[in-house]
Amino acid sequence: PRLNKLTSKSYYMACSRRFSTMEKRIFPLASPFLLVSISLATGFVVGCLSNTSTRNAKSRLLPSGLPRSCCDEYLTDVQRSLPARLARIVGEQNALDGRKNSTSTLAFLTGARLGGGGQALAIITPRSLRDVVECVKLIVNADCVIIPQGSNTGLTGGSVPRVNTGDKRPVIIISMKNLETFFPIDGGNRIVCMAGAGLATLSRGISSWFPDRESHSILGSTFLNPTTAAGIAFGSGGTQLRKGPAYTDRAMYIKVFQNKFGENVVQVVNTLGIKGIEDDNFVEGKGSALDQLDAYQRNVKDGYSRAMAVSSKSINGKAKAHDSSYAAQICEHNDGISRYNANCEGLECNRSEGKVLILATVHDTFPCPIATRDFWISFRDLETALDFRREVCLDNADDLPISVEYMDRDSFEVIDRSGRGQANVIKLLGSTAQTVQYLWKIKLWIESLPIPGAHLWCDKLLYAMNPIFPAILPARIMNMSKKMDHHVSMTVGEFGEGNMNRLLDRLKNFALKHGEGNVVVHECTNSESQGLTAFRFVAAPAFRTYCVGEGLQGVSVDYALPKSGGMVPELSATPLKRMRYSHFGCNVVHEDIAFGPEVDAEAAKMDLKKAIEHKSRGRLPAEHGHGTEYHAPQETQKRWKKMDPLNVFNPGIGGLSSKYKYKE
Repeated sequence: PRLNKLTSKSYYMACSRRFSTMEKRIFPLASPFLLVSISLATGFVVGCLSNTSTRNAKSRLLPSGLPRSCCDEYLTDVQRSLPARLARIVGEQNALDGRKNSTSTLAFLTGARLGGGGQALAIITPRSLRDVVECVKLIVNADCVIIPQGSNTGLTGGSVPRVNTGDKRPVIIISMKNLETFFPIDGGNRIVCMAGAGLATLSRGISSWFPDRESHSILGSTFLNPTTAAGIAFGSGGTQLRKGPAYTDRAMYIKVFQNKFGENVVQVVNTLGIKGIEDDNFVEGKGSALDQLDAYQRNVKDGYSRAMAVSSKSINGKAKAHDSSYAAQICEHNDGISRYNANCEGLECNRSEGKVLILATVHDTFPCPIATRDFWISFRDLETALDFRREVCLDNADDLPISVEYMDRDSFEVIDRSGRGQANVIKLLGSTAQTVQYLWKIKLWIESLPIPGAHLWCDKLLYAMNPIFPAILPARIMNMSKKMDHHVSMTVGEFGEGNMNRLLDRLKNFALKHGEGNVVVHECTNSESQGLTAFRFVAAPAFRTYCVGEGLQGVSVDYALPKSGGMVPELSATPLKRMRYSHFGCNVVHEDIAFGPEVDAEAAKMDLKKAIEHKSRGRLPAEHGHGTEYHAPQETQKRWKKMDPLNVFNPGIGGLSSKYKYKE
């Protein structure tokens, strides 16, 4: 077979077998001290856990220590035989017994922040779309439920089995991580992603194939390599001010319902809009769009030559593949909310939170900026920062910055005290580097072990070693951040229409109007910009490390405030640290709040949620999903019930009943 010139550059044929070019270039220049520190830290932790290698430990059976939620005495004969039947479809190597807590299953059973203790009858990782559909049919007819899973990086407990749900139906986890293929269409203007395609992997692939274009998500949590399907299911993507949150009306996904005879029906919905992969391209009994897409993605992954596909001329081929209206609506200075998880607009897959099983999605790619400039801007007070957002950043849709990220003084202090190790690694290697993802997976693996205290080991070590690592930010920015309380990291791009100069003119006039005592602007070098990106995006893990190191309680909330608002909601208890960092343009705020051991932290968190909704007129959650932590509004719950009338997919999210057909 002839290797396609395009796919020969891809991640599958090259990047998976070696470090990226960037890593190769930087490693020889890296500080030996930094690398030795990282190696010693990783070796120390792993060595404490096992006398064998990580590879050998993958199949090591571990004591449970966790309550069981998938008990053998409740299983029917059909359910008992189900794991073996699923294994015959996906292959023995892609099926695990979820009732056994081993180093292989813990990664699927434990959430990144919330969730854990539940078990699954089986965990499967299919390698074809057809296998997914056939497995869903068996699972539904065995009266089991399905939790769809991507990279399992969710923060609100919605991607893992739960305990004490009151529902006796066994859980099957369908992990889509093996369906990681993606390929371009329409000359590279769009990309088709299987459900397991990771954001970091996708970003590298598009940059390799089309250097003048980029994917939707190139910042934020890309170092975790969350999947594109998860982005659609949550509406994620707060850093991308010009692109908007993850959104598409072009997808292929699975729904389950009953026909008039009471029979279970597994329906594949296809709105991909790809020529030759439309449903009406096939006669019943002679192929299907699902099988055609399966063949295409398999050829791409295996390196075979395929002509680049194009969008069809149907209504699906002309549908949105990103939120094209977002840039205009975000500049409307009113009491509306820019984006939030309970939004019911768009195709069912958007913000579905696992109530349909996404198989594939189509996304627009975007032109890379001709030039970029990065700034660190400090403000004396929050009111001035909010004026800056309105007058400089959101003046009009054409001149929007690429990204504008806010953080307060407490955020700065906590990250500097607890996040230097992680931030230096990301600055050195880049947020999409495979090595960063590998180190993160090691950390999660250690934390998931059912050994007393294992979930704290890594953070204790990172906290203790933090002073050894160099400060991630330069002295100039460190000094600015100590003198003022509110800070913004802004990236501006030129897209050929003079938009950069217009925005910078507004910035200059704003700074002159308010004076250096209230606004300080620093333009960053390339090295400083890399540090700023790393500094901002280790905020959440740094907060956890800080709480563990200081012996404090920590709670986290994400919410969206009105476009005309932005002031700080009240707390009912006094925190020791209150980190507020936000996607400043869309007014989506992340709060990480540290309390002393004497405070009822959960009650304080509930009070904050009420203040956000009732006093600040905000909405929550904004981008991490409802999961098991938030109750969804009635309108959103109604939408989810319509998608999944039998409550087969991800039961119990957003305050919904976990039982069959949502029975109480």
